[in-house]
Amino acid sequence: MERDINITHAVAGIDPHKHSATVAVVNLVGVIVARLSFTVTQAGIGELLALLRDTGLVLDRIGVEGSGGLGRPVMLALAAAGYDVREVPASRTAERRKRRRRAKTDIEDAEAIAGETLSDPGLPPAGQHAAPSSAREALAVIRDWRESLVLQRVRLLAEAEPVLVSLPLSVREQLPATSRVRAALRRLAVLAPVMPEVTCADRIKLARLAVIQTAISAIDGQITDLGKQVPALLAELGCTLTEIHGVGVVTAMTLITEIGDPHRFRTESQLARWCGAAPIALSSGEGDGQPHRHRLDLGGNRVVNSALRIVHVTQARCHPPARAFLAQRAPDKTRREIRRSHKRQLANVIIRHMWRDTDRLAHRAPDPLTAAA
Repeated sequence: MERDINITHAVAGIDPHKHSATVAVVNLVGVIVARLSFTVTQAGIGELLALLRDTGLVLDRIGVEGSGGLGRPVMLALAAAGYDVREVPASRTAERRKRRRRAKTDIEDAEAIAGETLSDPGLPPAGQHAAPSSAREALAVIRDWRESLVLQRVRLLAEAEPVLVSLPLSVREQLPATSRVRAALRRLAVLAPVMPEVTCADRIKLARLAVIQTAISAIDGQITDLGKQVPALLAELGCTLTEIHGVGVVTAMTLITEIGDPHRFRTESQLARWCGAAPIALSSGEGDGQPHRHRLDLGGNRVVNSALRIVHVTQARCHPPARAFLAQRAPDKTRREIRRSHKRQLANVIIRHMWRDTDRLAHRAPDPLTAAA
């Protein structure tokens, strides 16, 4: 019976690129059943689905590398066709190829992705949504734009700092006694009409700093305008994450866009493992009982992990239930272990909120005007 399953069931691995992708189908004993390179177009994806049907095998899982980027069109088509699609990290296939001293080709990559899909049934779900809503797509676009603006602002501030340091002492003495660049730029804007005599080079430096200050102010305005659009989109999605102490609209937007459909995680522990909030057992010489020592998980989604840390810091400072939780664990845990424990609890709270929000949204009565249209 087991032998029949091994030859009638299979997994597949897909290596996507900008204009093409390659798939390898492998049965449960590791034998390659089919290979195909196809274009990332509707016709090409049709060829892929036809190949998967024509194998006559039951595909337990399909692994896609980069399912949130170049592999997203393929992932959406496979999910819509009813396949169980999983995300295979590029680091794992690279390590597998290096360990086996294999060449770097599309078909080798596809076979490596299929091998990882076969060897690890616990790979995380691919992508985020089979059919994302317009509000979620809008949040993703706003978040991407906002992060770009923040990076531009950081770059401008980094450029301004060495210019400020090179100004004459007669000018620097009039600036605030702080290391914050923005405070110095704002002060320079006030001092501009009464600036002491400086050299030609220093006048050019001051002009450059004035331009940087104007650009930063413009970026601040754009970030503020984008932020004003977020609450309405969160309300449209029925998001209640902002009810959690320490979760603002930006953090809620980050969690929603990174986690995606919360129901792709069947349990709280799946989300915790996916975002690196679940500690990893570090046991040696402890026998066959439950391990007592653990270490930090350095893998997982670091964006969500960072958001959990921000919420933890906020709650640890001024949220009584969180402070009681931390105090309860203080006698037998180190400071780092207490932080990890709290982040693990926060992951549970967040995914439960998202599950309820999604279920409530699914059962929400449609708008009569929308239904009539």
